[in-house]
This record gives sequence, C-alpha cells and structure tokens, in this order.
Amino acid sequence: MHKTSAKEKWTYAIGNVPLSVKEAAFSNFVVFFYTQVNGLNGTLAGLAMFAALLWDAISDPLVGSYSDTFQSRWGRRHPLMAAGILPSAFLLLALFDPPSHLGDVGMFLWLLAISILLRTALTIYAIPYTALGAEISDNYDERTQIATARITLAWIAGMTLPAIAYTFLFTDSANGISGRLEASNYWIYGVLSTVVAAITGIICIVGTRTLIPKLPQGTTGLSFRWLAPYHDLKLIGKNRNFRISIGSNLAFGMCTGGYATLSLYLSTYYWELTSFQLAGLVLPTALATLIAFSALGLLNKHYDKPTLLAGFSLGLILNATWLFGGRLIDILPSNHEPSLYFLICLNTCIGVVMIVGLQVISASFAADLIDEIELQTGHRKEGVLFSVSAFLNKVTIGAGALIAGIVVDLSGITIDARPGEVASDTLQTLGLLTLILVSGFAFIGFLFTKRLQLSRSDHRAIRLKLDTNSSKLS
Repeated sequence: MHKTSAKEKWTYAIGNVPLSVKEAAFSNFVVFFYTQVNGLNGTLAGLAMFAALLWDAISDPLVGSYSDTFQSRWGRRHPLMAAGILPSAFLLLALFDPPSHLGDVGMFLWLLAISILLRTALTIYAIPYTALGAEISDNYDERTQIATARITLAWIAGMTLPAIAYTFLFTDSANGISGRLEASNYWIYGVLSTVVAAITGIICIVGTRTLIPKLPQGTTGLSFRWLAPYHDLKLIGKNRNFRISIGSNLAFGMCTGGYATLSLYLSTYYWELTSFQLAGLVLPTALATLIAFSALGLLNKHYDKPTLLAGFSLGLILNATWLFGGRLIDILPSNHEPSLYFLICLNTCIGVVMIVGLQVISASFAADLIDEIELQTGHRKEGVLFSVSAFLNKVTIGAGALIAGIVVDLSGITIDARPGEVASDTLQTLGLLTLILVSGFAFIGFLFTKRLQLSRSDHRAIRLKLDTNSSKLS
C-alpha cells in the first residue's frame, strides 16, 4: 500500500472531532443539564441514554456490514460518511434545546428520542470513518501514528469545547447564580458543537477523497444481506484476541465513561472548583496530550501493544487511588487551597496520558486484529469489527451515564444542591463510589489485556502470509 501523505493523515485525523464533540457533550454536560437544570431524576436521565443503546445493538452491525459490501465510484466509506455528518451535527443542537414544561416523562422521552436519532446518524458517519483508518496503512508502526493523530485531535477538541464553555458560557451571573445552572448557556454550547462537528466532518470527507482509489475494496462478489451482520459477527467472534478485546474495551469504557459523566458533579460539589478553574484544566490536559503524542511512538517501538495496554491500565488505577483515597482519609488540602488545585491538575495530566495511551494503542491493535482475522477467514471485515467497537463505546458511555445517575442518587445530591452546601457524608459517599468505579473497572481491563496475544513479530508473520497469498492470486 502507498505511504500516507501528511495531508491525508491529518485530514483523516480531523474527522474524529465530530465523535469527540458528541462524547464531550454526553460525558460532561448532558446528565448534569437534564438533572440539575431541567429537574429530571438522575436515574431516569441515565436510563434514557442507556435505553437508546438497544437500537444501537441493531444499527451498528447493520451499518458495519453494509459499509463492507457497499460499492460506488466514491468507494465504500465516503458516501456513508457524507450521509451521516450533517444530521449528526444538527441533532447535537436539539440535544440542548428541549421544549420547556415537559415534565419528567416528557423530558425523559425527549432525551431518549434525541439520543436514539443522534446515535444512529453518528453511526452512519463514524463506523465507515473508523474502518477507513484501518485501511489507510498496513504498517505496524504507521497505524499507531495514524491512531495517535486521530485521537490527539479528538482530545484537543474534547478539552477545548468544555474549556470555552467554562470560560465564556458558564461563568457566574451578577446575582451569584452559577452559569452551569442556566439553560440558555447550554443552547449556545449546542450551537458551537453543531458548527464544529459539521465543519470538521466535511474537511475529513473532502480531504481524504484522494485515498478512495487506493483503498482495499474488500471481498469481491459479496452483496449486503439483512442477516449478514449476524454471520459476520459469528465469523470474527471465532478469533480469540477479538473476544478478549471486547472484555477489555468494555471495562476501560465503563471506567472512563462513568468518571467523565461524574466529573462535573465532582468538580462542582466535591472539589468546589470555580468555572475559571475548570477552564484552567485545559492546560494539564493539553500538556498530557502532547506528552502522550510524543511518547507513544517511542514506546510502541520498544514494547508490544498488549504490554502497553496493561501498563496504561495499571497507571489509571494508581492515579485514581492516590487522589480520591487521599481525600477519603483526609490527607489532601481542603477545598479552595491552591495546593489542592495543583494536585487536581497533576492528577488530570497523568489520567489523560493513561487514557490517551489506552485509546491509541487499542485502535492500533484493532487494525492489526483485522489482518489476523483476514488470514483466518479470508475476508476483510473492518466495518463489522469497528461497528462492534463503536457499539461498545456507546454501551460504556450509556452505562457510565446510567451508573453515574445512580451514584448521584445514592450519594444524596439533590436537584437544588449548591456548591459548599452539600453534607460531608454525601460527598464522602460520592468520592468512595467514584474510586470504586474507576479503579474496579480499570483492574478488570488490566486482567483482560494480560491475555491478549498479538505481538510485533506475530503481526509481521501475518502480513508476510497475507502478502504471499495476495501475490499468488494476482
């Protein structure tokens, strides 16, 4: 395969921003917006997003299989990406613009309906987009470079949008009311999300069009059938590494998704950070992203990907333990002390390095896994494999939101809660449950990664056999 140009690599990478915009919205703001601003019960808010995943279990494999068999003059992936990007962008606005006076049932149904529509539209864009990343290169190290660029830009978008919101939208009003509790601010955030998602998605589609004639076209002679997703899942499910990776992805997703959903509650009530301090967390996040970007290429050359996944998961466990454990046993500085904010920034920096590492290496490992599956089955199933990954990602975000909603209810945080006025036992429960959530799921992910078996030498042998088979056929 041809070497990917810098333009192709970075215009492809920017296509991950719409996914990051959606995840930033769901992880940082949606549950808080619907509960604390619109008065929806926390468990109902989490349940609405989790229930939307029932449709994803059908739509994701359908889009994956359809994308693998789709044929046109514009290739397999680009037409579907074009069909999905604009609906996805405008549904982000609807997410933050529910009709007023709906009541609990009406607000629940609105959140459920918009979540289903948004997830479906984004599936049509995201699964072909992610599959495209595995087709751009077949090189072990270049795949990690491409994944690093894609995830780095996603993190930049994911931290920049909330930082803008905290700096300019969610500032406290003159009467002392937190901007995080004003509904109109979230509508503006929805407009910003819509614009960013639409523009970056279009840049990706147009900028990567030169790749279309150079991409693998999959197995010829196949047409889409409605039962194809079922048969495709059975086919790739025979692969041992694929089955294990499902477990690790679920565990890490629950860990990061649950924590991300709780982050605004923790920042507002547990640590009592100001909007300015929340915006300031963009600095350690940016630093961590740069550290990960620089370090991953070097680490990937010296360690196999399963080893790196295990190492990053252990780092995630230790990072959560020292911060929340320190507060629970009362050895950290009290809220509003500058030294505490420094420790939170340090924890954020370390945590982002670990999470970026997990995301990059997982994406790169999945591309290698496709080669192993092709050698075993004779079929390339990028769309199907990444439809499973996309569904797992949605499951973990939805499940994380559901767990976060339950944690909020169990902790006793009420709708009318104000920073500095929440009971200490409520905050202790919130911190303890967060620590159990993050460290517990990260440890489960670690146990799965220890069982993965696809090293650099294994992949080299797989590529040699695939290239040999391809030469014989030609």
